[in-house]
Amino acid sequence: MKYKKTETRQESGGFREEQQWTPERISAVTRNTLVILLFGVFLGLFTAAVNLYYVAAAIFGAVLVFVTAWHFEAAIALYVLVAFIPWGETPDLAVGGSGVGKGVFISEIMLGFLLVVWAGKYFLRSLPKMRISSGFYVPMALYLAYCVLNVVNSLLFWDVHVNKMFQKPQVNVIELGLHVLSAGALIMIATSVSNRKWLRIITLSLIAACSYNLFNTAIGNRIPLEAPWSSLLIVMTASYCCAVALHTRQWNAKRIGCLAVVALSIVIVVVLGISWVSGWLAMLAALGTVVFLSNRKLFYVTAVCVSIIILVAWPFLHANVVEQSKTEGDFDRFSLMNSAMKYATTFPLGVGLGNYRTYNSFYYGEKWGTTTYSSAHGTYSQHLAETGIPGTVLFLGILVQGFLWLKKNYHRISDSFSRAYILAAMGQMVGISAAAILGDYIIPTYHNGGLITFSTTVYSWLIWGLAVAHVRLAGTSGSECL
Repeated sequence: MKYKKTETRQESGGFREEQQWTPERISAVTRNTLVILLFGVFLGLFTAAVNLYYVAAAIFGAVLVFVTAWHFEAAIALYVLVAFIPWGETPDLAVGGSGVGKGVFISEIMLGFLLVVWAGKYFLRSLPKMRISSGFYVPMALYLAYCVLNVVNSLLFWDVHVNKMFQKPQVNVIELGLHVLSAGALIMIATSVSNRKWLRIITLSLIAACSYNLFNTAIGNRIPLEAPWSSLLIVMTASYCCAVALHTRQWNAKRIGCLAVVALSIVIVVVLGISWVSGWLAMLAALGTVVFLSNRKLFYVTAVCVSIIILVAWPFLHANVVEQSKTEGDFDRFSLMNSAMKYATTFPLGVGLGNYRTYNSFYYGEKWGTTTYSSAHGTYSQHLAETGIPGTVLFLGILVQGFLWLKKNYHRISDSFSRAYILAAMGQMVGISAAAILGDYIIPTYHNGGLITFSTTVYSWLIWGLAVAHVRLAGTSGSECL
């Protein structure tokens, strides 16, 4: 007896019969048909109201959305490859009180577009069905909700002593937008990867972008396409290569090559860039975390060796770190931290995202005699000043809960490719969190070049979101090799 074979197509959530009109298929077809009809009605009304130029732009945008949604994972892979390049600046969107206008770059524009497509896929239920909860999601949701409350509160209850002459509402919107885009990057990449093939492609694309900056720095930045604070991206390359080397038990070309990359990264960031404290602090903290979580004995031996090197090289370090930092005004950050605590204790909910410069123009001279900087020059200091103690605690909750969740799942995963990446992501998280004491390296600040430096800071959120995707897909079949 012959049986008729039913054609099936694999999806991320399992198998679905293509030739049978199940209730689920009828619902999906009906929903998609309604979307097309509604878009047609909208396009007709739009055509009647505007000229041909905008009609053509709308059609092009719709086609672009369709193509991106069709190959969404490919679009994500492309984004992580090019997001670090600060190009494509738009005309000025806001003038932040200093008289200097600023536009947005491709890193913000392309990510915003991808998030719109992601939201459409979410509401149309076309994202991968396999979902997990993570230590990032709840703290991030609470944090973003608080940020909205913080901005509204600051506009409704403005300090009457502070002159609003230089305060631009666009700055508040942009600051809030940078927070939303950062968190959105994590959620998008964590929930959109459907299988281990695309997981590998996107992971290698991210490592390639970070490694390019290492290569470009090694040859003296001869290629003009580089990230702001490119050393912070090198941290991920070094962390990943260190993780691969520690997971590879045999001495072979792969392990030797990875250790060579780690050594090159240390030379570039720690030795040659010794005067930039943020860079080598991030590098040493990241590598230390990777080694500590992988091999405790090796960590303690390395810590002793590093301590000896610091003692022997102290005259060099004092001249090139301590004295040079004093000369360049880096010690002003301690005054900025002091000011941030004063803002946090004076204003319970903070002065509001984007308002530091305006408030500081009054308080630094009239009240506290602190520095005249337009931003707090530190992720935590900026949070204390603008979002108060509640906002700072919620932000730290994202980092702490996210790290602990990754650490717990890291020990449960057997796939070597995912284990190496998650270990590297944890190292990068600790490294960037340590460096963030001294700079806006996790969420940028508008008044400290945030629109251009977002090209670098967004990678932290992409790295962590991809680590969540690795955990989510760890149980699926795929290549076990690094």
